[in-house]
Amino acid sequence: MSSPQPLRKDKHIKLKVTESGDYRRYKSNHLVPIVIQDFFTLAAEFPLVFVKIGKTDDFIPVALMGLREGQNLYCQTEEWQAQVIPVSFGNAPFTIARVDEATDQLIVLLDEESPLLSETSGEPLFDDKGERSAYLEKRIESLVKVAEQTRNTQEMCKRLTEKNLLATQKLELQHRPDATRYNIEGIYVVNETALNELSDEDYLHLRTMGLLPLIYAHLTSLQQLRRVSELQYVADKAAQATKAAPKKK
Repeated sequence: MSSPQPLRKDKHIKLKVTESGDYRRYKSNHLVPIVIQDFFTLAAEFPLVFVKIGKTDDFIPVALMGLREGQNLYCQTEEWQAQVIPVSFGNAPFTIARVDEATDQLIVLLDEESPLLSETSGEPLFDDKGERSAYLEKRIESLVKVAEQTRNTQEMCKRLTEKNLLATQKLELQHRPDATRYNIEGIYVVNETALNELSDEDYLHLRTMGLLPLIYAHLTSLQQLRRVSELQYVADKAAQATKAAPKKK
């Protein structure tokens, strides 16, 4: 897997970017990290849940796009299989990172091995004078917005944790009697009982911070577990049929 490198005029001046709706680069990510902006669009398509980062106590929200680890049901073909996409999917081949945690200085990184890059077709990163193109400026502006959304998302998770609203939930899903039973652990959701038992002051604090709509979007999105369970069933049956089919000589 390639390691993104800092965007540099002297090194990347000839490069161009091709826009693409092919997201197969995420085909092995059944859990896709999301940001606050995603809650209001993705909730109609995917279950939005929380997971811990590694062995830390920090949480991030993710969209569940498959029940089998390592299989994103929506990214197995060139054509995206949903009506909405996560904000982060539009970033490639760029990423953005902070120079260090003590400052707000950001640096743009480029995946030099991305198939979206070439020297022959697409939108140029730099103009004839060696200055950033209008296209690149627009992409950087979008990346900065995503960075801000990411920071706001981290703050949201901290607030939910402080108020003890996130509770672990083991998901047990089986679409039909002949389907594989999936037991998914490490998932956290907002505990509705704990939410309803908050003091008026704490509840008002959540409302003031604008977190209540996000919480309810998350809770509503859990209805999409049925959708993902059905898609997983169809994918599993197709895989079984392919495996059982006689090989051509």
